[in-house]
Amino acid sequence: MTKFIVAIETVKIKEFLFSTNKLRVIRGASYLLDYLNQVEVPKILDKNGITEENIIYVGAGNAKFFTDTKEKAEKIIKEVKKTYEKEAPGVKVAAVYREKTDDKKVWDSLEELSRDTAIEKSKGFSTLNIDLPFVEKCELNGSEVAEIDYYNLEDDLHKLGYSLNEKYILLSDYNKTDSDTIDKLEIEVLKDHIKEITKTTGRISEGTLKKIIASELLKESNRAVYKKNGDKDKIIGFYRYLIEKYNLKIRSTIDNFENEDSFIGFVYSDGDGLGDFFKNIKKVFIAADERKVQNIEEEYLKFLKSFSTILDEVTKESLAETLNEIFKGTDSEDPKRWGEFLIVGGDDVCAVFDPTLAIEISVKTQKKFEETMVDRMSELSKEFTDCKLKEGICEVKITASSGVVIAKTKTPMFQLFKLGSKLQKNAKIERNGTKKDGKLATTGFIDFQVVGSEGTVDIDAFRKNISSEDNKVIQRPYSIKKIEGVRPIETLIDTIVELKKSNFPSNKLRYIYDLKRNSDLEEFEKKMNFINILSKMDKEHIEIIKKLGINYENYDKFNENFEDIFDILEIYKFINEKDIEKEGNK
Repeated sequence: MTKFIVAIETVKIKEFLFSTNKLRVIRGASYLLDYLNQVEVPKILDKNGITEENIIYVGAGNAKFFTDTKEKAEKIIKEVKKTYEKEAPGVKVAAVYREKTDDKKVWDSLEELSRDTAIEKSKGFSTLNIDLPFVEKCELNGSEVAEIDYYNLEDDLHKLGYSLNEKYILLSDYNKTDSDTIDKLEIEVLKDHIKEITKTTGRISEGTLKKIIASELLKESNRAVYKKNGDKDKIIGFYRYLIEKYNLKIRSTIDNFENEDSFIGFVYSDGDGLGDFFKNIKKVFIAADERKVQNIEEEYLKFLKSFSTILDEVTKESLAETLNEIFKGTDSEDPKRWGEFLIVGGDDVCAVFDPTLAIEISVKTQKKFEETMVDRMSELSKEFTDCKLKEGICEVKITASSGVVIAKTKTPMFQLFKLGSKLQKNAKIERNGTKKDGKLATTGFIDFQVVGSEGTVDIDAFRKNISSEDNKVIQRPYSIKKIEGVRPIETLIDTIVELKKSNFPSNKLRYIYDLKRNSDLEEFEKKMNFINILSKMDKEHIEIIKKLGINYENYDKFNENFEDIFDILEIYKFINEKDIEKEGNK
C-alpha cells in the first residue's frame, strides 16, 4: 500500500521568542509554541484520520507521521501552517512529504525527508514589508503592525474578533469539556500589563497580545492542562509541569532573580550530537536487518517514537528534580525559588536563575540528564528481543552541554541568548575534541562568561586577549564529569569553595592574576614576587595555595601555575555562600 511520510518543523523559533526583551512576553511566546505543538497539531492529525500507529512522533516543535495520500499530506500541512499563522504570528513552518516506497528502508526514507526539510528551510521565508509611511509598528517587537491601542483596547479587541463579557476577555476554549470553564482574563488586568510593558505609544500587535495573554494564563489556567476524553491529561509547559509535580505556586518575575549587584544567571543547555546519535542508531538497526531480525522497520519506528518521548521527559525531570533538591527546605514564599523558564523541552533548556545558582543548576541538571538517559535507554532496550540490538541501543550515550551567562539584569534577552548559544557551542566543540578511538567523551561540557556593564560581545577575542597557550589563565570549557585529560567543573568549584571557606583574600587572587599576566617580568621574577606575597599570608592561606598544586621548585615555570586563575576570579562571588558549609560537611 502506498504511504507518504510527512515532516513538519517549526523554525525561526528563537526570533519568535526573543523579538522583545520583555520576559513576560517571551514566557508567553514559549508557552504558545508548546501548546500549538502538543495540542493543536495532534488535534489536526486526529481530525484528518491520522491514527496513533501512523504517528512517528510529535514534540519539541516537530512532527513526523504517515498518510495514505499526498492530498491528505498537503491538507494537513496547510491546516498546521494556518493554525500557527493565526495563533503565533512570526513563527514559520517548514513542511515536506515524500512517498515511502517498498524498495526503500524506512530509515533511508526518513533520512531523505530530513534532507528535504533542510532544503525547504534554506529557501527562507517570505515576510510582509510593513516599513511604509503611516504604518505604525508594534512597540515591543518593531516588526508587526500595531493593531491594538491601550487607550482603545475594548474596541480594538472587538474589531479583531475577540469575545468580551462585561469585565472579561473570553478566550478560545481549546480544552472544553462539560466540567470545564472557559478561560478568561480581566480586561483591566490586561490593560495594566500592556501599560506596564509599553512605555511610549501603548500600541502593540495582535501577535504580542497573544503572547501576553498566554503568559498570564500558563501558570494557573485550564489551558495549561489539556484534557481529552479517555486519555491521560497532557501537561503543557514547564511551569505547569512544576505546579502539577510539586504543587507549587510560582509568582516570581525576572526581577526576583537578580542579586544585590543587579546580576542574573542565564542558562542555555542543549543535547550533544543528536545528528550523530541517530546515524549511530541507524547503523544498529541496519545491522539487525542484515541479521534478518523480524519487523525491523517497525521496531525502528517504535524506537524513534519512544526515544523522542524519553528525551523530552528526561529533560524536564532532570531540571525539575535539580531545582527541588536545591530549594528543598527553603521558604516557599521566597521569590528566588525556581526560576524563569523560556524553553524546557526536547533536549533544550533555556532559563533565568539567581546568578549564584546558575552554574550549580546547570551542572547538576546536566549530570542528572546524562545519568537518567543511561537508565532510560537501558529500559528502552528491553522492549526489543534481539540481544545485539539491545546492546547497540545501550551503547549509544546521550549527553548535554551548556553555556552560562552571568550578566547585568538590563542586558537584552536576545543578547543573553546569543552569548549563551555561543558558550554552549564552545562547550560542544571542546567535547568534540575528546574523540578517542572514534568515540567521544560520555559526558557534556560547560562554558561560562560574566558580562559586566561594559558588555562582552566577542567572547573569542576577549579570551584571546587575556590568555595565551604559553601563559594560560582560562581553562574553560570544563567537562561535567571526570574524564581523562580534561579538568571537570567540580574541581574549579571545589577550589573556590576551599578559598572562600578559608576567607582567602580576594585581593591576593587579583594580585596573582595581574602577576601572571605581567609581560614585563621574567618567570623567575614572577616567582620571586609570588614568594614575597606568600610570606605575608596566613599559614592557612599558604596551605590552600599548596593544595592547588603550585610548583615552588622550578622558578622558570611560574606560568604553568594558576592556569584557571581568571576562571576563579570571574565566578568567585557567584558561588553560593550558603552551599559552602554544606560542601565542607560532606
